[in-house]
Amino acid sequence: MLTKYKVHHLQTGVLRALSTSWPTTLIKWDAREASVTGQDGTYTPRESLPHPIEIITLAREINYPPLLPSAMYDLSRSTPSQAAIGIVSPLTGKHVRLEYADLLSVLKGREQASRFFSTFIVNHLEGRKPSLWCLRRKDDHPVDKKTCQIAFEAITFELLRDINGIISNRTSDPLYAMSEAEQMQIRDDPLGSDVSPMRTCEQCRGEFAVDVDAAKEDFWKKLPKWFDIDVSPWG
Repeated sequence: MLTKYKVHHLQTGVLRALSTSWPTTLIKWDAREASVTGQDGTYTPRESLPHPIEIITLAREINYPPLLPSAMYDLSRSTPSQAAIGIVSPLTGKHVRLEYADLLSVLKGREQASRFFSTFIVNHLEGRKPSLWCLRRKDDHPVDKKTCQIAFEAITFELLRDINGIISNRTSDPLYAMSEAEQMQIRDDPLGSDVSPMRTCEQCRGEFAVDVDAAKEDFWKKLPKWFDIDVSPWG
């Protein structure tokens, strides 16, 4: 009886630790992502976290679904071929691959996430007008009046090129990309110009931030459905 209690207690502790890195809430996911991102923006989760394939396999073995949606989303940011090939476990040296059903769920979820992000761009960035209270609306020069609108067009183009994702190793990460669309508006111009072409006024940026927060919450709530996981509570 005591041994069973110790095993249960140990398993509970392990699951609690894993749930910090593959959580059920968006706020904890954002904290996790920040913890594995360097000051220069380099994203290196594999230096400190197990591979999501290992987490998915473990969650199936112990029947613990709460780990699955975020782990599958984590894996879905890899290429389909990387998800299918599997990994060699650094602990056991064995080749670990997903079950076929889980691989299909990851690929289907990846497609749903991509569609969501495309819709986000169409609904919240393409052709976005400045705020009714845009701080540039009273500028004398006609071009200056359109500064924020031009900035949103530049951000749209940057996201479609996915340059930042390539540099940061985040090429298929809609949650990151939506946040990045907001962060672009407060950064200095990487080319050294005095004024970044993607910098918006505080009012326009604030209204866009509300849209980003709402979209990210909606995205996160959809993960279990996209990856065919029945888990509650979520989000």
